Amino acid sequence: MKTDPKKTGTKPAAAKKPTAAKKAVIKKPSDKKANTLFILVFFVLAYILYGNTIMNKWAVDDEFVTHNETVKKGLKAVPEIFSTFYVSKSGNLGSQNTDYRPIVKLTFALEYQLWGEKPGRSHMLNVLIYFFISLQLFFILKRLFRNYNILFPFLITIAFMVHPVHTEVVASLKNRDVLLAFLCGLGGLHYFIKYADTKNIRYFLMALPVFFIGYLCKSSILPFLVIYPLVLYFFTDMPVKKFFIIIGSVLGITLVAHFLPRFFLPPAEHVNAYIENPLFFEKNFWIRTGTGMVTLLFYLKLLVYPYPLVYYYGYNMIPITNWANIWVLLSFVVNAGLLVFALMKLKEKHILSFAVFFYFIFMAMYSNIFVPVVGIVAERFVFEASLGFCIAFIFLVFKLFRTDPKSLTIEFNERAKILGLIFLIMIPCVIYSVKRNRAWRNLYDLYSHDMSHLNKSAKANISYAGELMNKVYNSPPEVLQHRIDAFTPTIIHYFRQGLDIYPNNYQTLNDLATVYLKFEGQADSSIYFLKKAIALEPGLQPAWVNMGMAYKLKKNTDSAMICYNKVLSMNPGEYKATIAIANIWNERGDFEKAVKMNQDVIRDHPELDLPYLNIGNYYIMRGDTGTAVSYWVQAAQKNPTYEVCMRLSSLYRAKGDAERANYFYGLAGDATREKR
Repeated sequence: MKTDPKKTGTKPAAAKKPTAAKKAVIKKPSDKKANTLFILVFFVLAYILYGNTIMNKWAVDDEFVTHNETVKKGLKAVPEIFSTFYVSKSGNLGSQNTDYRPIVKLTFALEYQLWGEKPGRSHMLNVLIYFFISLQLFFILKRLFRNYNILFPFLITIAFMVHPVHTEVVASLKNRDVLLAFLCGLGGLHYFIKYADTKNIRYFLMALPVFFIGYLCKSSILPFLVIYPLVLYFFTDMPVKKFFIIIGSVLGITLVAHFLPRFFLPPAEHVNAYIENPLFFEKNFWIRTGTGMVTLLFYLKLLVYPYPLVYYYGYNMIPITNWANIWVLLSFVVNAGLLVFALMKLKEKHILSFAVFFYFIFMAMYSNIFVPVVGIVAERFVFEASLGFCIAFIFLVFKLFRTDPKSLTIEFNERAKILGLIFLIMIPCVIYSVKRNRAWRNLYDLYSHDMSHLNKSAKANISYAGELMNKVYNSPPEVLQHRIDAFTPTIIHYFRQGLDIYPNNYQTLNDLATVYLKFEGQADSSIYFLKKAIALEPGLQPAWVNMGMAYKLKKNTDSAMICYNKVLSMNPGEYKATIAIANIWNERGDFEKAVKMNQDVIRDHPELDLPYLNIGNYYIMRGDTGTAVSYWVQAAQKNPTYEVCMRLSSLYRAKGDAERANYFYGLAGDATREKR
């Protein structure tokens, strides 16, 4: 039975005051406006930093995810994307079929479906993803440091955003895999924190598929397996025993994501090259760990002083060394000291302890101590770990001015000093990032811009020379000779410099021989380097083909024939060698045999234009213009190159057939425009 307080004279019971925990989640009217302002700041900063990448084209390894035939199929490629490797290519160094990152390719296929091949919009999406990472990071930090002044998580986020070491990840389309994996890793962290705060199992269940998607973007998400319990230990009251449930669940998802593709993909193939990382072939423990120590010291230097930034490192940018090295010992002292400090402060949950552990957990898989990594070091490898550095940096700035980051009110003078120092450091970071983005405009600009810092990188030297070769091969006819004259000395210089660093690169020896043969017409120099290449790799078919061409240039057709037959003994279906032999027979006067060999190639490779061109050449040398033209027309139907179309245009014009002359002249113009 209810009693009326007015009749009994008693006072109504006072309403219960909200507990401290409940107060913490009460939203003030100003919170929404403040969050909106933070979001606007991060959005504007992201586009100040990386907006100029929207003008860029394609750069290193972008052909893996965009600018390739699979992605150009749009959404029709989805079944193929989810049933094939991320990297699938073949070459003289062997085939490569590795990695499974379908989500990344899916994003590019979706882009192509929406607006076609427009690299500017792909770069714009990369910037947008970077903004979402920064935004998500801020709100996670805001929760982790909920007892701190809001300036603390805000400045950590700003420091992370402006660090120039991130330029490779954002400016390179290929590195969208790193961005998406980190975004998903943070998404999983958000849900696990919500689970710890609310005990609601649905947040736990939501974290797992987010992590799964992240693993399908890139395995660089793997350190979050340890990061999740680390964060929950430092910033929540979750019982330690629940950490094992989280670790076990995430590990299970990892195993599914890792092994499931093996049921429908063929065995992976990957060629580990010495110039990418000699540690692939090094079993000595002291050399592996010594080089690992140098690697860790390099990353600390890169975070403290991110200059110069280059697109690739590899052999011999980072010395392969044992422990008898002053830099190895210095690195050990510094890194061991950081770990000892972190362990000493672990129990009290010190913020610097968390920052150090965060950094090392992410750097472990890229240190070369446990597993060698391609390139030995790379700026993208420190992307996630840089967050630990930024947390420590901002914390130390607060301490430098004797300001407690937990203080809800910071005096104006202290705030001005903190902001002044941080922005004094960050302004040049912003300028350098914007400037660095311009180097990523395209592959040629990137290579040429970075070469001054890459004298010790074997792969960077040969990559630059190779890119110049491609520019020559793809030149319009009217500038071809000019580019050969202009680029050949530079191409030879960088190929030779790459060989000075690593002389046993048979592919580079063959490429250099090709330059001497096709650009310089120096058969003897070409043969000299080809013999070296073949001594290292006797089965290198392009070297044998080039050797045959070099001997033919020297009028030594017997030696040329031996080389071409060597190719056919290794690969009976190699049509280039067959056609080369046919040409020699024609020169020796065996017209019928030469024609027959080209016709055999037509039978086996009906899509080729070269055998039609050859037969036409044979007939024109015999004075049979009509038959020659018929074969050249068939060649033009297969591949309307500038040379054959101009040849046909001239012949038809000489015969008074203006209509056909103009037709082939137009095709020649189209071929020229395609090369520009």
